[in-house]
Amino acid sequence: MPLLLGTVVFAAILLAAAGAGTLVAGSRFPLALRSALGLAVLAHALFVLGLLGWLRPAPIIALYVIAIGGAAAAHGCRNVPAPEGGRRSTSYLPLLAFFVPLFLLALHPPLAFDETLYHLPFIRAAAESGRLQFLTGNRFPVFPQLHELLCVPPFLVGGDVATHLVSLAELVILSALVYEWGGALATALLLGSPIVLYFGTVLYVDTALALFVAAGFYCLDREHDALAGFFLGSACSVKYLGGFFAAAALVIRRRMKYALWCLAAALPTTLWIFAYTRDPLFPFVRDSLWRIHFAPVSLGARIVRTLTLLWNVTFARQHVNFQPPVTPLLIGIVIALIAIARRDLRARIVAILCAAYVIVFAFLPQDTRYLVPLLPLICVAVAQRLWRPLPSAVARRNAPLAGKAGGAAEGSGTHKGDGASAIRWIAIAPGVFYIAYRLVVMGLPPVNDAQRDAELRTRVPEYAAVVRAGDDRVYACGGEQLKYYARGSLIGDENGPFAYGRILAPDTATLAERLRAIGVQSFLVAKRACKPPRPNGGMELVYEDASAQLWRVMASTRPRAPDSSGTSQPLP
Repeated sequence: MPLLLGTVVFAAILLAAAGAGTLVAGSRFPLALRSALGLAVLAHALFVLGLLGWLRPAPIIALYVIAIGGAAAAHGCRNVPAPEGGRRSTSYLPLLAFFVPLFLLALHPPLAFDETLYHLPFIRAAAESGRLQFLTGNRFPVFPQLHELLCVPPFLVGGDVATHLVSLAELVILSALVYEWGGALATALLLGSPIVLYFGTVLYVDTALALFVAAGFYCLDREHDALAGFFLGSACSVKYLGGFFAAAALVIRRRMKYALWCLAAALPTTLWIFAYTRDPLFPFVRDSLWRIHFAPVSLGARIVRTLTLLWNVTFARQHVNFQPPVTPLLIGIVIALIAIARRDLRARIVAILCAAYVIVFAFLPQDTRYLVPLLPLICVAVAQRLWRPLPSAVARRNAPLAGKAGGAAEGSGTHKGDGASAIRWIAIAPGVFYIAYRLVVMGLPPVNDAQRDAELRTRVPEYAAVVRAGDDRVYACGGEQLKYYARGSLIGDENGPFAYGRILAPDTATLAERLRAIGVQSFLVAKRACKPPRPNGGMELVYEDASAQLWRVMASTRPRAPDSSGTSQPLP
């Protein structure tokens, strides 16, 4: 993507978010919260367009023109101080400077596993059809899609790379909200986690989930029950794990207004999924072709990995799906949270919330990204004692700790002087080093199609083979994440109607018969994950390199031999 186009798309996302939030709520809330609200409102509006089959350029342009028009209203109120101790917009400028190198990293082509496996295929299908669909060939034919819907307009303008800018905008807004809530130290602690920065540059939903969860609890802290419900209901419509935070907030704030707004934001997506599948948590409740079966784990193993969780997500990442690490300060931050929780109600609630979530995490696939929504809450609770979940006598006794008018106090989390500045630099240093490391490894983003193709061939081992298949319908063994790269279509996965157990065979003749039955013209083998079939007719090997094989399903059984260029010639 050209740098200028990327800048325009990124600015448009931020302007539309701020504008939509201002149109809905006026200027009485801080800009960061308005921007988070605007993203949620835009996502729900795009969901309605998708349901109606109107996810087309004209309605989308009209929606964004209206939203960006709201940014003018926000600009007109720039000199009006926000209530609750809100900061002026100019106080966010140092944060924006921090994101310049992340912007360059976000302009690289899609390389992450899940974004090319099912996130981008969903976005492309919605952009091409103009409606939400049940995609049979995907690992997850349906799931909560608010974040993917936010990515459709940038995809239509700038292609797949533009979707990364939605995640980056969400990270910018999340950082500004944490700054508004907990001060500079809380923001430094958050941005000091490499995994937070990584997910702000790729097409995963975890940054959106963290943003809406943080915004929801920010509103709970200020007793804005309707907004809290809307944000946490929206979190449910981004990812199923949002339901945990929505339920936890209901325990904290047992008020009907919160519950009704939460249901209003969560039900549309849930009902849409239920209408297709009769499973509100598809595919995790009812048995189906897409049901995911995990290997059994003993109770002892769950206890051990829970006790070693903080170490694993920081230093032993092989136990948590090799995701980027959290800040190396996390162990100290958690110890500080526990110490503060002994005498502070707000920190105690965060600690209990985290403990309950870690128990749930023990029963999930071990992946660090599932912990990302906790990080903003922990950073704020430690940096400043801001938590006021209930207007109880205890909360009122703790109110002076929260600063004037329940706002973001300027003193407790952002101590003046060289000592405080040094602490903030120490907190953010792991993130700075991680950005520098990724820039060295990734280099500058490609500026044309030739450079993009070269980067994909270098970083995606099987990319050359899937491109060689052309417009064929491809069945991939061990290369399900190549789905988005296929110029035709690509099927094959651990589950679904085209699961490996239903299709694969040890020899080419048997395999060819099965592939013809489902309309497949090419068969791709990712050698790192799949054993090549034994050749005995029915298919011809048309391309092979160190990483992959590509077989062509033949109408007849006469084999053809590959030449060195990847083409084939008849055998003598």
